[in-house]
Amino acid sequence: AGLNAIAREAGLSKANLYRYFESREAIFLHLVLDDYREWVGSVERALAPLAGSDDEVRVVHELVKLYSARPRLCALASSLSTVLERNVSVDAVVDFKTRSMNVLLRLGNAVQVSMPSLDMEGTRQFLFTAQFLVVGMWPAAHPPPAVQEALQRPELQFACVDFERDLEQAMVTQLRGLKAGPG
Repeated sequence: AGLNAIAREAGLSKANLYRYFESREAIFLHLVLDDYREWVGSVERALAPLAGSDDEVRVVHELVKLYSARPRLCALASSLSTVLERNVSVDAVVDFKTRSMNVLLRLGNAVQVSMPSLDMEGTRQFLFTAQFLVVGMWPAAHPPPAVQEALQRPELQFACVDFERDLEQAMVTQLRGLKAGPG
């Protein structure tokens, strides 16, 4: 979506839109942050009953289910470092990342309450790696039509990504490794 289309849809002039956002990418960063805040609120509510459980399978299942319910968040997060952060100022990046880290702290707290065997560093590693898994798996699991058609061929079935199944498996494996510790 271009800035003209965004302004038209919002009922604003393009000049007026520039009063609030420096670029189209800055608008999308704002949307990512809003979606992320809402997602974390959902995670906090979903993980509350799992407090103290240390049940990585149930914790991961809730996280993945809530990611899957927010396709816009997954799609925008997948383009953060490759597109959205490329046409904004340093100040906009600092603002976005600072606000994101505040939301990440809430997420970390929710995970730690339900996974007390993880220390702060383990929680940080889990959350960052989980984010990278989502960013990579989402587009692979939702390819463009030509790729979807190609993946229907039997010889290419190995290349199909099932977002929920594959993400859950990777995240549970990671949590189990973090809980086991080094060595």
